[in-house]
Amino acid sequence: MSRILLIEHGYDGPTPDRVRLFLDRAGRPYEVLRPYRGEALPESMAGIGAAVIYGGGQEIYQTDLYPYLAGEHAFARRAVAADVPLLGLCLGAQCIAYAHGAEVAHRPDGAYEFGYYELTPTEAGRDLFPAPPVMPQWHWHGSGVPDGAEVLAASPLFPNQAFRLGSAWGFQFHPEVTPDLMRHWQGLEAAPWGKPGAQTRAEQDALMVCHDADIDRWFNAFLARFFA
Repeated sequence: MSRILLIEHGYDGPTPDRVRLFLDRAGRPYEVLRPYRGEALPESMAGIGAAVIYGGGQEIYQTDLYPYLAGEHAFARRAVAADVPLLGLCLGAQCIAYAHGAEVAHRPDGAYEFGYYELTPTEAGRDLFPAPPVMPQWHWHGSGVPDGAEVLAASPLFPNQAFRLGSAWGFQFHPEVTPDLMRHWQGLEAAPWGKPGAQTRAEQDALMVCHDADIDRWFNAFLARFFA
């Protein structure tokens, strides 16, 4: 059976995310790789069926502070060149974009998305998003679009919320985040309460109740195709 790789950055919560829950239910084994602990990413794509690059608090261009990020950039390029299914979530999406020549930067006004935000599908994204979804977010950087990629969704603050580049999908949002994980985020000292663009806890809790079931259905349907 081909290998499924989950690449972490040390900022993942204490409870399973939706990718792990999906794979566990499907009986699909996976390997967790932690480059920040010195674990090497494969040089060859042979035998790799799919990979997911998770989010994190690092800034994807900070290879001087986090040298392992350069290895992730190279891995993303190898995966796309080999037509291996690759999913980037938040920092992971920025990794795919940056590795393929796109700019990654924070907004000049310092705005965040922290909470649940509605996305607007582009014409190219209508098949992926039949209706405008509301998705969990926590980020203050966004990326441009690599040459050859299609933007699939946007938000008012960050115009590249989802893109497709060959075998790679980049999601600036966090569909993997369950309510338990969002509550974990809300309790972190680093949570950006009061930052421009960030929602209040009351807003987040209300939107979670309204939209989590739809997020779960959408992402599980996506994962069924992605890991097929």
